[in-house]
Amino acid sequence: MKSVIIIGAGLGGLAAALRLQHMGFAVTVIEKQKRAGGRSNVLQEHGFRVDIGPTILVMKETFDETYRAIGQDLNRRVKFVPLDPNYRIYYHDGAYIDLFNSMAKLAAECERIEPGVTTRLFRFIGEGAKKYELGMDFVARNYDHITDLANPQAAARLIETGAYQNLYAQAGKFFKTDKLRKAFTFHSMFLGLSPFDALAMYSLITYADLVEGMQYPMGGIYSIVEDMVALAGEMGVTLRTGAPVEEILIDGGRAKGVRLAGGEVVTADIVVSNADLVYTYKELVPASYRRDYTDAKLDKMDYACSGYLLYLGVDKVYPQMRHQALYFSEDYRANLDAIFRTKTLPADPSFHMNNPTITDPSLAPPGHSVLYLLAPMPNLQGNVDWDAAAPLVREKLLQGLERLVDPDVRRHIVWEREYRPADWLDDINAPYGVAFGSLSHGFFQSSYFRPHNVARDIPGLYFVGQGTYPGIGMPMVMLSARLLAERLAKEQT
Repeated sequence: MKSVIIIGAGLGGLAAALRLQHMGFAVTVIEKQKRAGGRSNVLQEHGFRVDIGPTILVMKETFDETYRAIGQDLNRRVKFVPLDPNYRIYYHDGAYIDLFNSMAKLAAECERIEPGVTTRLFRFIGEGAKKYELGMDFVARNYDHITDLANPQAAARLIETGAYQNLYAQAGKFFKTDKLRKAFTFHSMFLGLSPFDALAMYSLITYADLVEGMQYPMGGIYSIVEDMVALAGEMGVTLRTGAPVEEILIDGGRAKGVRLAGGEVVTADIVVSNADLVYTYKELVPASYRRDYTDAKLDKMDYACSGYLLYLGVDKVYPQMRHQALYFSEDYRANLDAIFRTKTLPADPSFHMNNPTITDPSLAPPGHSVLYLLAPMPNLQGNVDWDAAAPLVREKLLQGLERLVDPDVRRHIVWEREYRPADWLDDINAPYGVAFGSLSHGFFQSSYFRPHNVARDIPGLYFVGQGTYPGIGMPMVMLSARLLAERLAKEQT
């Protein structure tokens, strides 16, 4: 029985551990933090429970398939509730729109903003379906050679769908109003890209949201992590938390194990890193072995944005709210340019607002609510003094809450925590404090061009998670674990 060490117990590391243990490997997962989860972690204090990172599940089938692969049924273990609408979107002028899964309801909402848009809306969704089919063909595979990317049929469909065009500009061909263009392009930000810079291919995410819908696991996203940890224990996976890895040990040119903080050495036949891939290469692999990913090459890559998060417990309920919402600032482009181009503090930040207690009141004491606010922010490549900036951003978010939800919200706050860009760096070793994933999804950092899940220059070293293909997002991370398992089944068994 071959042994595997997995560095990091994020969703990718846990999914890989379950698959590999089921395949017959002896798996040990070593995690820096005191509990598993990585970006998908949780705060639990004073009767409040809130997800630190992701809050809603899309493309749930990727999780269902992970459980089926190990002979389990996710739906028997975790209760899911569909959301409808997915989002309420607020605009600076007081208007709002609900993005429903029901096409009839969605069309009616869009007609309020842009009369006569229904036919164009359905065409946009139809084009998104084509991009989704095309995109999934590229993400659900391992790559070994550039020729694996060459597919004349796919190239023809790429041209036919205009997937190579600019996302925001292409949306403008379907929607006349800036309001609807914003509503149907913001999803690219979850991949670390401004809608003004992203490829139109990424409207496939909008399609997945609208047509496949969003699911909320009762207890929050962390309830899935908790169940995966429980399954790992039942299956015989060894999970060690509070054990930072300081170095990947290489002997005879091959990865042979890890050295922990304090000096302990743990050996294995295979090492899989679920730590951020950039961090893994820069901090855990000795430079003399890094033929393919030197510091200079890694420094030239494009990194995703960060975020400032504010978590609030309030002694009031808000039945008029939707489970989740977005607020778009008046100068949307200036907001995005500050985040992605100049890497400066946005003057008027857009933000994501989540109230999971709308669906799951158990997350707070009776008569209370949990509010989660996320403002995308520049990563730490920018020169923002966060000791000075954090209070300013907090104030902007509270002003937004007062305007959109409750003018007296401040006097109802009974619990509060924040998460700054540096916290992503400190807690999960995220390069430059990126929040959603490290390497953004420009063309030359996607599919074949994204770092592969096997280190060609270091036999025995593999990767799983958002840093390798398919990329950023929980569904993609689940797929990355599947692709890793397929590769190891081919190469190591």
